[in-house]
Amino acid sequence: MKIKLTLFYTNLEWNAVKEILPLLEKVGSVFDLEIEKKEIKKFGEKKLKSTILWSLSISKRIKIHQTRRTKLLYTQLVVFLDNKPFSFYSQGYGRKEITIKEFLEGLIKGKVLCLHEATELEKNLKRKE
Repeated sequence: MKIKLTLFYTNLEWNAVKEILPLLEKVGSVFDLEIEKKEIKKFGEKKLKSTILWSLSISKRIKIHQTRRTKLLYTQLVVFLDNKPFSFYSQGYGRKEITIKEFLEGLIKGKVLCLHEATELEKNLKRKE
């Protein structure tokens, strides 16, 4: 199975995104996976929510990281398995939360941090030779 990480970013959080980019590149250099970066504004916020995030949020029971009042999305990292959305980060459930940075740092150490079942991702995550 092919794994792809897509970072959907917003320019409003550019300082936070700059922290994530080196980690994302490091993960890409360690593991056999594809990395993409897309601006939420160009991709379409409604399209991202309706085609990817809402269905994952409901099926995996994880919270979408968005502003409280206006419901604008914060930066999202979406994990695809064979071009099908598998999960997204930052993810929350109740008071627990895993940030994009924590997820990427965990991957570098060889751990998949997730608030739902992730064995399919763990099985298919392969280091580059």
